[in-house]
Formats: sequence, structure tokens, C-alpha cells
Amino acid sequence: MREEFKGKTALITGGSRGLGEALCRRFAAAGCRVIVNYAHGKEAAQAVADAVGGEAIQCDISCEEAVQKMFDRVGPVDILVNNARVDPYKRTPEMSDGAWWDAVMGVNLKGAYLCGKFALEGMKQRRWGRLLHISSLWAYQPANERMLSYAAAKSAMHALSRGFANLGAPYGVTSNVLAPGLILTDMVSSRLTPEMLQKEMAGIPLGRGSSPAEVADFAFDIVRTGFLTGEIINLNGGAFMAP
Repeated sequence: MREEFKGKTALITGGSRGLGEALCRRFAAAGCRVIVNYAHGKEAAQAVADAVGGEAIQCDISCEEAVQKMFDRVGPVDILVNNARVDPYKRTPEMSDGAWWDAVMGVNLKGAYLCGKFALEGMKQRRWGRLLHISSLWAYQPANERMLSYAAAKSAMHALSRGFANLGAPYGVTSNVLAPGLILTDMVSSRLTPEMLQKEMAGIPLGRGSSPAEVADFAFDIVRTGFLTGEIINLNGGAFMAP
């Protein structure tokens, strides 16, 4: 059964740019009250919030106290999309391996856990809720040195989601993972030369990447499907094929 979401509150972590912005726009188009979470970039987050008629809230989701305050401020959350991440290309030269690991895990995994935990508590009381966790193709493929902590966090997110699915099922709460492949965000386009981008797309059976809006549309369809829980859904143009 596909449900209508008009009037429901959707919290999108990392909602100020790229896929996060597209998710905010998609859920707002469905009539949701959208909360645009961000850690940095207040102006960008506020611009998204203004565009969708939502609210921008700064919160470091790796901090339990900060997450508690965010949920207290927002009130009941019906839909949580765990989209926030530490960009694996943003490591500074002075960061040690251990410090970088902690930073990545703190947002990409611990943050997803904390937001899911607080959201699930309220959802169980209301006996309805949707959790969606944005993973990556990197959860499956052998990682290089740059991507190792990122890949580990995304793989662990799959186990986290299954746990939330098990805890939420008796209360009508679903939890699923969406694992996209190449998304053609502004950041990706600025990072890769046209030649590099062509090489990336050549390794995808469908021969292209996805737009943020295309991924957001699919994410919305997953959340609308109330009989789907504990699953990992891949959207990557065939780059990872498995039974």
C-alpha cells in the first residue's frame, strides 16, 4: 500500500546540498513539513528551507546531546532520512588515521544511529514511522585507502537498518537502506574532469550516472511502501549486480 504524506514531518540529515537538497524538495512536494538538518553551511541550508517552506536546523549529529535537543525542538518526526555524511575527499593533511576514522564514523554511522534511535522512540509511540538510510555502492566493493572508513561505515549502516527494522516492525515502523551508485551532484561534477567522469560512467552497464532528483524520487517511493522493511535497495545502473 502506498501512503500519502501530506502534513507529516520529514527530517532530512545533511539536507543543504546535493542529494540532501533533492530529498528535501521531493518530500516537500508531497506535502511534508521538511526539516533541513545541516552541520555547516547555514546559508545553503536556509536557502533550501526557504525554497521548500521548511525549517533549517543546525546539529552535529555525532553528538548525542545535540541530537536530543534537535528532536526536542522539532517535535514528532514521522519520516527520517539519514543522508548526512563526512565527505571522504575532505580529509585534511594534518588529520591522523585514528582522528579521521572517528570523524567519519561519528557522522556516517553514530549519527545515523542516534537520529534513528530518537526518531524510533516517538514513532513507536505513534505506531507509525519510516526510516531510510542512504548508503553507497562503496558498501560492497573493496575500498582503497581513501575510502576505507567510508565504506566500512556504509556497510555497517546496513546492519543498523536491519536492527531498526526488527525493533520497529511491531509498531508499524519500517527501516530500509538505499544504496546509490554514481550521483551527478555539483560536487561530483566539480571534482571530476569530463574525462574522469566518462571513465566512471563507462564502468556502469547503463552507461550513465543518476541525477539527485532521480535518486530522491526513488527514495520517496521506498518510504511510501509500507510493506517493505529490513531491505537494502541498490540503485546504480547495474554497477553492482547481485541476487
